[in-house]
Amino acid sequence: MSENKRMSKKIKYEISHQTEQLHWESIEIPSMTSGLLIQADMPEICRCMAFILVKDPDGTIRLQKLLGHGEQKLGIGLTTKETSIGGVPGNIQAGAWQIGIGIFTEYVAQVLGENVENLCLTITEVCEKDLETTAGKEIIQEKISDPILGNCWVKEGLHISAELYDWQKVYNEETRWYKGDFHTHTHLSDGKETITNAMKKAEDMNMDFYVPTEHNLIHTGWCNTSLCILPGVEITTDFGHMNLFGITEFPERILDIVAENGNKGRVSGYVNEIISEAKEKGWLTSINHPFLTIWSWRYEETLLEGVDCLEIINDPTYPDAAQANDKAVCFLDELWNDGYRIYGVGGSDSHNLIEERYEGATLPSIAGDPGTYVFCKELTPKNLIKNVKKGHICVTRFIQVEPYIMADGKQYLPGDNLGEAKEIVYNAVIREAKEKPKIYLINNGMKAELSVKKNTDGSYEIQEHIVLNHREWQWIRLEIRNQSGELLGYVNPVYKGHKEPTYKTFGEIADKLNESNKKLG
Repeated sequence: MSENKRMSKKIKYEISHQTEQLHWESIEIPSMTSGLLIQADMPEICRCMAFILVKDPDGTIRLQKLLGHGEQKLGIGLTTKETSIGGVPGNIQAGAWQIGIGIFTEYVAQVLGENVENLCLTITEVCEKDLETTAGKEIIQEKISDPILGNCWVKEGLHISAELYDWQKVYNEETRWYKGDFHTHTHLSDGKETITNAMKKAEDMNMDFYVPTEHNLIHTGWCNTSLCILPGVEITTDFGHMNLFGITEFPERILDIVAENGNKGRVSGYVNEIISEAKEKGWLTSINHPFLTIWSWRYEETLLEGVDCLEIINDPTYPDAAQANDKAVCFLDELWNDGYRIYGVGGSDSHNLIEERYEGATLPSIAGDPGTYVFCKELTPKNLIKNVKKGHICVTRFIQVEPYIMADGKQYLPGDNLGEAKEIVYNAVIREAKEKPKIYLINNGMKAELSVKKNTDGSYEIQEHIVLNHREWQWIRLEIRNQSGELLGYVNPVYKGHKEPTYKTFGEIADKLNESNKKLG
């Protein structure tokens, strides 16, 4: 096909606070088409305000991408080399394709205000003859930024295939604590790093696993890496964010959330539906940065029954993070006091380049700070999910914590049920601390500072003998802080007995916490 007959269409879209939040346009793709190229042009201020979705004539999503950082030269082709991250390679059917433009209303309100800007998409076909030679393939590949390159996980749209993604793959056979990050971003959404560079950073931080959690988008593949990559997504709304770990497909209500963001009541219902979907399909749910300024969790009617985790250390170098994280720790204590077994996790939530700093910060926001450690007998994606579900988790900043909890000759892990044990010996070794830490034992919400011993190898150690009471419900956790009071480590509780929760929703626990703070203040 000659150049002047090549199909090309432009879509212009106005971005403002009155913009339709999810808009679709149809384009007709001719036969003998082997790929699509999509060029996005927009003012710098509009970056991260909009994302695109592409559906083929069968209604299957073939591409999702937030128009964030880096070049926005997108492609859908026969292989991963001609397909952008977030895309699904394969046959390009002739017929009516749908181009969807979604708007992040929260960001539009914060940055654009009452102003109006324009987004222009140029869609161009790749003909079969374009790929007949190696030179032709290379020319097409040069026109695509951020291709998948590595392994593709999906088929039949945004369904992670058990044939293409190995949930049982053994990345390490050792029984030990494995370090990773449960909240990350790349070029697929509003992160500033490519996948390849993100993996280099992760390796530098001695990470074993990595969970990509893009805003309302899922990765469809990953570059070649030694790290265990666990598929995830960040459900992003105007009133809070929530992560899903170990997902097997695109959550059913995401596009409804995008289309109706701002309608708090309606989206609150969708959030509860997603939590139910996750529980049904074996995914893990985690409420992100629940008390961090404008990104706090404000869905008071969120049902706690299906929530697995709460993010208790998020992006610790961000302004206001320290106060917000401390409040999250206190909130989680209230959950445990009420009988919930919801576990604390960490997430760097890093969007930045390593040379960047938030105003007033001395350290970069970087993947692996905090590190979340999960105890596994061997590292596989399935084992990660299983052991997070059990609460075998510690969260730290620049230190390592090794808890040893013994009762009746048996060793217990954080998250374990102590059964009929009447007493325990709680030992923990803290390595790589730059100064003597302050270590606290929290027993059913009561906090006591422990005596800390320095070992000859430079590590620090605590050992506490605890007599378990005869209450129907008891839980015990460990907390590590530096001399200035900054949170360095959180070891999830062990527990004994059972308590039926009194409160059902996030808002009820938040109100209870506020009442407790008023009494103390």
